[in-house]
Amino acid sequence: MISESVSHYRIIKKLGSGGMGEVYLAEDTRLHRKVALKVLPGDVSASHELMLRFNQEATSAAALSHPNIAHIYEIGESNAVPFIAMEFVDGVTLRQRMRTSPMNVDEALDVATQIAGALAVAHAAGIVHRDIKPENVMLRSDSIVKVLDFGLAKLVQPVAPATDTEALTMPLVQTELGRVMGTVTYMSPEQARGVEVDARTDIFSIGVVIYEMIAGESPFAAETASDVIVAILTTEPKPPSSFNQETPAELERIVKKTLAKNREERYSNAGDLLTDLRQLQRRRAFEAEAEREFGHSFAATALQGEEAANVSSMETRNSIAVLPFTNLSADPENEYFSDGLAEELLNALAKIDQLKVAARTSTFSFKGKHAAISEISRVLNVNTILEGSVRKSGNRVRITAQLINGADGYHLWSERYDREMKDVFDVQDEITLEVVEALKVKLFGKEKSAVLKRHTRNPEALEFFLRGLSYFKSWTRESFQKAIESFDKAIALDPHYASAYAGLAESYTEVSMLSSSSEPWITKAREAVHKALDLDDALGNAHNSLAIIKLYYDLDYEGAEREFKRAITLDPGSAHIHMWYGWYLGSMGRFDEGLKEYKRAQELDPLSGLIDFGIGAIFHWSRQPERAIEQFRRVIELNPNLLIAYSFLAEAYVEKGDFRSAIATIENASRAPNDHFMLTTLAYAYGRAGERHKALEILSELEKQSSQEYKPAFHIAQIYLGLGDNEQALASLEEVRAGEDRSAWLLWSGVDPKFDPLRSDPRFQELLRRIGLP
Repeated sequence: MISESVSHYRIIKKLGSGGMGEVYLAEDTRLHRKVALKVLPGDVSASHELMLRFNQEATSAAALSHPNIAHIYEIGESNAVPFIAMEFVDGVTLRQRMRTSPMNVDEALDVATQIAGALAVAHAAGIVHRDIKPENVMLRSDSIVKVLDFGLAKLVQPVAPATDTEALTMPLVQTELGRVMGTVTYMSPEQARGVEVDARTDIFSIGVVIYEMIAGESPFAAETASDVIVAILTTEPKPPSSFNQETPAELERIVKKTLAKNREERYSNAGDLLTDLRQLQRRRAFEAEAEREFGHSFAATALQGEEAANVSSMETRNSIAVLPFTNLSADPENEYFSDGLAEELLNALAKIDQLKVAARTSTFSFKGKHAAISEISRVLNVNTILEGSVRKSGNRVRITAQLINGADGYHLWSERYDREMKDVFDVQDEITLEVVEALKVKLFGKEKSAVLKRHTRNPEALEFFLRGLSYFKSWTRESFQKAIESFDKAIALDPHYASAYAGLAESYTEVSMLSSSSEPWITKAREAVHKALDLDDALGNAHNSLAIIKLYYDLDYEGAEREFKRAITLDPGSAHIHMWYGWYLGSMGRFDEGLKEYKRAQELDPLSGLIDFGIGAIFHWSRQPERAIEQFRRVIELNPNLLIAYSFLAEAYVEKGDFRSAIATIENASRAPNDHFMLTTLAYAYGRAGERHKALEILSELEKQSSQEYKPAFHIAQIYLGLGDNEQALASLEEVRAGEDRSAWLLWSGVDPKFDPLRSDPRFQELLRRIGLP
């Protein structure tokens, strides 16, 4: 038929042939475009059944509109030769592609996602393809996938209104019971048996295709068609990872579900499969981004010497670390004043745009360790070190300070100040300006005002404020209580002390997270933060506290993000604020953005256990248990008293399926029996491990503790999830949502893997909607 015409199509060359006809490359002489022309040979066109099936293919496919389905232009007949003119796909078949070279996981995942996208539209319209195989999948040069040949498609339910309703009027080809249709290697078990099929037969076929792409061979390879059918009906294929070690566990789980011999255990339609494939794609893209962002920086926190210097990519010019000043006073209680003075200097210097200032957590980790200046400089990746000492006696204070070159240990500047306590503010300003001058940093008007800004001139109020800062940084409930007492005393001495109100707000906010009832604390936090901002709207840490309140207690996520961004604008050098914003982004499922914020926080504070913990949480929430486990183990090694890291590590072990390690992690953690969060995690792990009696013992104990002061509904919900009792878990979560004192942790339900068994339940989706989560 080369050079002949069928209707207004001039045939150029033959492209292929199959049971349903021959396909030619042709030119549409009217619209001057290339088309693929499928025509039926004479013996086929003479068969009434095959003619019906031919028309059914065209009508079924024409009723669908999707970028991954080859478009039908026309159905016609010329000189008694039926034909279909369809989109010409300039590319290769998936079969041809697989023969050229092995496909990597991401390429296979991309192809699978596009096939599933095409089938999702077909299944929504009640159309089953029934012949998904590599020969019916075309790959264009621009990586667009096209699914061809709906020749075996069968309408199984009314067509959706969005499709061509005329398809309903076409006669259907009824397959006789026991008659096998489709290509043997890609048949579902029910298709091989010749029984009625539905959308789940396509799910099985695409599972075979995915398996073949990643493993390089068929899951049911055999010498004869009969042997293949036997394998499909009776044999469980080897895991794809046995052929390709790069296969991610989640993709292996997806493939296993598609190849379930009992169709009730498969995805019910391609839409559900598409959701999982897209989620895996996003996760892998996120992992790649995380690797680019964090692939080398994690290790830097534990390294010393030249290796740590090579790891970091942060520009070190005009960078400084302020070490805790040594307390030379006779009274050890003055330690807080020494530490607080160093922190005040650090905070002032951090307001300078041209200067990178290492955060307190990292610099104070060297307290009492007598490390060499060169070592500190390399580990913190700064080129200058400010250190000093404080001797306080009565109303007099002697402060010495020296700025040291990190590379060679030479002093760039040093000074001693013998003053009365009332002059300590002037000393702070003098030290700051001397350091700026020694580093040859230019300070302009507004920036200089911000650097030298003091919120009190009362030296006694300053002492209590510095004491509060020292307590706050210890990060325990007891220390937060002492910080609150100190800030209150500072405010009593100076009722207009904005920084003290901001510190008070931060303390109330943090202690609310560690309390059984958060409402009293958060009410006080609101009062303190609004007072701080009324006095000074440029306090970054106050805006950060307001963001946390909006996030956890007002469920005002947009408002929270505005406040986080405002805080960062005001205080871009605060690792603490970047850390909290990263936590917010992770909680919202914006994992890649969250990691970027954590990277910035880590650059400023490379030795912070809380920042490392937050990074691990994002790995855990994004379903990367192995990376999460590695991260949490490192956190615990460096910060053994950070109890929440033990809980998250245990949950990551559960996510991986290593229940023994999960249980051991909690049982071996210090003070675990007294911590409700730890007990909940232990009970959850027991439940998942099948040790129901142990989980129920903890559940019973928590229920007994339920009282007016403590309502453990959120903890109880998680234990029920471990026990597999979704109904009771939902009931407990509803109790949390409806309560006046809503648990701050409810926000995690949007991303926490523990809640995955509930995600398809409309009641859980409604609960998320009511608290504003997607």
